[in-house]
Amino acid sequence: MTARCFPGLCLAATVLAASTAWAQPARLADCDADAASRVLQAATPAQAPAAAAALWLDRRHIRWPGAEAAGARYALWADDTGRQPVPGQRPAGPAMSLVAAEAALPAATAARYAYLGPGPLLSLPEEAQPRLAALLRRPLWLVQTDAAGRALRSTGLQPAGALDDLYAVAGRLPDLGVGVAPGQTRFRLWAPTARAVALCLHDGPRAPARAVLPLRRDAASGSWSARLPRDLTGSSYTYLVDVFVRGTGWVRNRVTDPYAISLTADSRRSWVGRLDAPALQPAGWAATPRPDTVKAPTDLVVYELHLRDFSASDDSVPAAHRGKYGAFTDTGSRGMQHLRALAAAGVTDIHLLPVFDFATVPERGCISPDTARLAAAAPDSEAQQALIMTTAATDCYHWGYDPWHYGAAEGSYASDADDGAVRIVE
Repeated sequence: MTARCFPGLCLAATVLAASTAWAQPARLADCDADAASRVLQAATPAQAPAAAAALWLDRRHIRWPGAEAAGARYALWADDTGRQPVPGQRPAGPAMSLVAAEAALPAATAARYAYLGPGPLLSLPEEAQPRLAALLRRPLWLVQTDAAGRALRSTGLQPAGALDDLYAVAGRLPDLGVGVAPGQTRFRLWAPTARAVALCLHDGPRAPARAVLPLRRDAASGSWSARLPRDLTGSSYTYLVDVFVRGTGWVRNRVTDPYAISLTADSRRSWVGRLDAPALQPAGWAATPRPDTVKAPTDLVVYELHLRDFSASDDSVPAAHRGKYGAFTDTGSRGMQHLRALAAAGVTDIHLLPVFDFATVPERGCISPDTARLAAAAPDSEAQQALIMTTAATDCYHWGYDPWHYGAAEGSYASDADDGAVRIVE
């Protein structure tokens, strides 16, 4: 046992000895490394990612479009090195024979995959069903063989259909993401094909990792979870997820929480908290009644508005609020006067264009092009485009149609992108 400590708690994590390189235990250095991915064991031999032409349709059935061949036999073959079977050779190690499906697909499954071209419909033997979850967590090949067991060709498999069927219960999980309750914080991530998942915990947005803790896998849902005996509100976290990547090998990816409710700057870490915490509610939030102007959806009159465009060039808004959430608190600005005029004219609702966290704009220190130089160029000049491109990677301007975290607010509109609570309140 090895102790992994975080301020106020100390948990014991079992470190399993393993002879395989990919089974390296997660370490603190992985939490703070410059690179977000680390190859634990390279594919052997190194190769380009192979095609995945076959599809799992559900937990029993596989279709390989275009692979029909007279007299061919089919088998699943797994090799933790990622080695693809070589035509003309017998795959090394055990293989699981597949048989032609004995019955038609269920109607819903057939409809879902009606777009697929013709090809053999194969069935996983009933006795192999208990092994399916383990197979889906390994590099897996579908191999077409001759009567002597020699490989004719092979392909990877797209697993979505099997995962949807095998882990249907995951769609009803009530606690994906982070949850805070008195005296405890729990984490849950759905990662059914991962070999291991660990949690990196940080005191704050820039602090180095203080703990790396293994998560426990739930076989029924394919999710990974941990429950820690402390309220960790204000902390930040990431996950280390070990998976096999075709053509690369076993990889440890450091990722944010797809269910994050807030983030640190540039979406580098997820934030721990709860949306209904009193500290995150603006003054009067809980007691303010919802407007009663709309009785039915057909009564909606909607005005679409981009949050940054609303105030970025409005000198009636304090400079610190321009292009930010805070501009909507400046009730005397020209923009707010216009919204009141729209309301008086019958507009009932404002639809803010994407305010979920998106990938493009740097959330700290983004810049704007030099508008004076843009205006000085001739109208038919290419100088404007050239000038825009010099700042494209760091420009504040983007309409947000490259979502990263749907459940978290964009940080470039906040007064402090590093503080997950500030995004929510503003």
